[in-house]
Amino acid sequence: EEQVVAPVLTEASSGWEHKLAIYGWAASFDGTLTYSLPGEDDVRSDGGVIDNLDGVFMAAYEVRKDKFSFLTDVIYLGMSGGETIAEDLGRGRLETAVTEEFDAWVLSFYGGYNVIDTGSATLDIIAGMRYFSLDVEASISFPNNSLPTIPLSPSFEVYDALIGVKGSYNINENWYVPYIFDIGAGDTDLTWQAQASIGYRFDWGDVLATYRYLHYEKDDLRLVEDFDLYGPKVGVVFHF
Repeated sequence: EEQVVAPVLTEASSGWEHKLAIYGWAASFDGTLTYSLPGEDDVRSDGGVIDNLDGVFMAAYEVRKDKFSFLTDVIYLGMSGGETIAEDLGRGRLETAVTEEFDAWVLSFYGGYNVIDTGSATLDIIAGMRYFSLDVEASISFPNNSLPTIPLSPSFEVYDALIGVKGSYNINENWYVPYIFDIGAGDTDLTWQAQASIGYRFDWGDVLATYRYLHYEKDDLRLVEDFDLYGPKVGVVFHF
């Protein structure tokens, strides 16, 4: 009697692998901010404006099947601060006090294709886009002048195409080093990011210690001419 054997689908050959990473980030900010004052040239602030990161959320979700992968990365920053800017305007010195509250979102989306997999090392080529939005509640006052306080609520959003690499290297069965680098342009002149981690695998998931650097620049972007966000972060990764 002939027997019919049904094919068995294994996770290795047909399953989707999912990873969710949630991070805490001790981020620092550098940047050049430009404020337009009535009747005068733009006032430039070279960094130092942001005193506090009031709220940070960062997470990444990755799904992979065979050689293909898709990755979504989300950053939210709530920031506040202030400074006094002094400008020589030809007919005198103008001092302006600037206070701000920032809400920033950075969303990155990638598709990837694996080109190297030796068992201990992997390398994917990735391509995608990044979205950056910044909403500001700001006010400018003139301590040594009779001009009234000027409220500002500028905002902008930009989209950039990206290309890069992503991979990892296994030191042993527990320790490994994941990394990612991308670079691109579009609405901005240049954006790039780099991050590298050291990770340890547990039965329930992984723990990562990471350093990340994110850069934007554009000469004629309103309010922000360049934007650097960097610092160490610690995260947990869940596999399912």
